[in-house]
Amino acid sequence: MGAVSRSSEVWAERDFVGDYATRTLRPPEATLLLRYADSLAGRVLELGCGAGRITGYLGSRGGDVLGVDISPGMVDYCRRRYPQLRFQVGDLADLSAFQDGSRDVVIAEFNVLGVLDDVERKRVLGELHRVLADRGLLIFSAHNIAFIPNVPKPVALVTRSRNPARALWNLARLPLRERNHRRIGKLERHERDYALVNDQAHDYRLLHYYIGRDAQSRQLEAAGFELLECLDGDGADVPEGVGAAGHPELHYAARAAPVRSPG
Repeated sequence: MGAVSRSSEVWAERDFVGDYATRTLRPPEATLLLRYADSLAGRVLELGCGAGRITGYLGSRGGDVLGVDISPGMVDYCRRRYPQLRFQVGDLADLSAFQDGSRDVVIAEFNVLGVLDDVERKRVLGELHRVLADRGLLIFSAHNIAFIPNVPKPVALVTRSRNPARALWNLARLPLRERNHRRIGKLERHERDYALVNDQAHDYRLLHYYIGRDAQSRQLEAAGFELLECLDGDGADVPEGVGAAGHPELHYAARAAPVRSPG
């Protein structure tokens, strides 16, 4: 089973709306949405919209906003919560329904592209370039490969818990997490530019794609994008050559370079 299929199975298993029904923006998300606010007045596609945490802010800019999520429960909730916006069930790995140049902005925050393996990810980045208009904007986040030494093992979630109630909850979940980690952890991959890691998300049931700032820049360039900036979890700039190892994810803004005509 591939990374996408495994993720789809987990998301289809139960209703996660209660876990994601919040309006809280993280510092780099707020920074990027403010910095590129003018672009958000156009045709905006949000992949993995969840319970609309970011979508509501996108809609306030007055643009043509479409939120897509693989979970029907999430989409139903968003349609009730934000009736003025459009939502549909869809898989971010399949963008064939979107015409060339049909979107001015694509948002893919909360590491949603991390469910893709390396081949899938590169293909989807190419598809995002196709879907975006010339000079269209891509804003997304990705798990940070420099953080991997800090990814906790299941037992560490118990021993590091300072809240007694949380520690008891983590202790109760420990047998399940250990079983999942033994099973899925065998599928981990660690390559020069990326890694597939079985982290703590959803009780260690998934593999997630980890990549660093410079490798992500090269990947974007190969897909036809120009990296505009990379921010850490505090919203600070991450320059070339910096790993930002204290941050589990990094946030990116990139422009779709115009497609050159042959000849």
